[in-house]
Amino acid sequence: MAPSNWARELSRGLIQIQQFEAAGLIKKQEFLDTDLNRVQQNFDFRLPSQFLSDALAGDESIAKQFVPSVAELDFKETELVDPIGDEKWSPVKGITHRYPDRALLKVTYQCASYCRFCFRRYKVSDADHNIKAEDLARCFEYLKSDSRIEEVILTGGDPLVLTDNRLGHIFEELEKIEHIKLIRIHTRIPTVLPSRVTDNLLHIFGLSSKSIWLVAHVNSVSELKPQAVQAIHKLKKSGVNLLSQSVLLKGVNDSISQLSLLFKSLLHLGVKPYYLHQTDLAQGTSHFRVPLHTALDLVSQLRGHITGMAIPQLIVDIPGGHGKIVAEKPWAQQNEDGTWKFLSPISGKWIEISGM
Repeated sequence: MAPSNWARELSRGLIQIQQFEAAGLIKKQEFLDTDLNRVQQNFDFRLPSQFLSDALAGDESIAKQFVPSVAELDFKETELVDPIGDEKWSPVKGITHRYPDRALLKVTYQCASYCRFCFRRYKVSDADHNIKAEDLARCFEYLKSDSRIEEVILTGGDPLVLTDNRLGHIFEELEKIEHIKLIRIHTRIPTVLPSRVTDNLLHIFGLSSKSIWLVAHVNSVSELKPQAVQAIHKLKKSGVNLLSQSVLLKGVNDSISQLSLLFKSLLHLGVKPYYLHQTDLAQGTSHFRVPLHTALDLVSQLRGHITGMAIPQLIVDIPGGHGKIVAEKPWAQQNEDGTWKFLSPISGKWIEISGM
């Protein structure tokens, strides 16, 4: 059987040093061969084809996300191989079960792109880590065995790079587990490979009686190409619930204007901004990290300037597997006399209130 259009497009992703050099994205005088080889030994190269012209035109919000840098060789002492503690909470290969009512099912470690800041960069794009059929069977048995699990989060890698046959099998098995009510899919596909959002994929989603939620990873408004907008419209029209997650990245989206435009654009498309992640402590990612106090200021400045529906939660995934927390400034504080003061998002001043 001939590969589908989306599969052919996926195979054309830029993945070799020589291709980055040939395209003019890497200049030898800026990036020594020895450095390039060291980066490639540690991390994959993959740039979505529709972003090539943006990267060449100097759009930093695209180039910084996908073009390799020598800064990735700078491993800080505070950075970790497994920054969010996936392995600590993995009862069987392919499952991370950190919270009682939900579990991650990592169906593949392949992606349609390779993000230079990926928190699973120690495994992503390495097919040796992909789970085999017998591993997947054990995952389903584990999910069946724990009736507390109401939500399964398909992740990886990117679950939507799997073939329709493999995805269909996964959905069929999840359909059999009565206590699972929600299936959440974390993916970059709507923006990095929008041709993957096919009628057959939507048919697979539509066969499920579960509530389907798709969380699209989008970091810059530059990613919302016409093809991506069309893919989002198709998902929305099919009845899939749409959320977004973004990573706060230095030089990509670390300004009020960039974040405001991104979040409002997503909301206008019917995608609710859900998470804004503080960059995890993955090895070789310090050049992306925005100080947390700056991140808190950015989110607080958004309030009162754009609709609350467009403001995601600022999330810190505590290193060591201790879970996610919402990082927020103290908007409400109680005084010693029992009155309260609230920080106004309009004036930026503290307002004293009694009787609360």
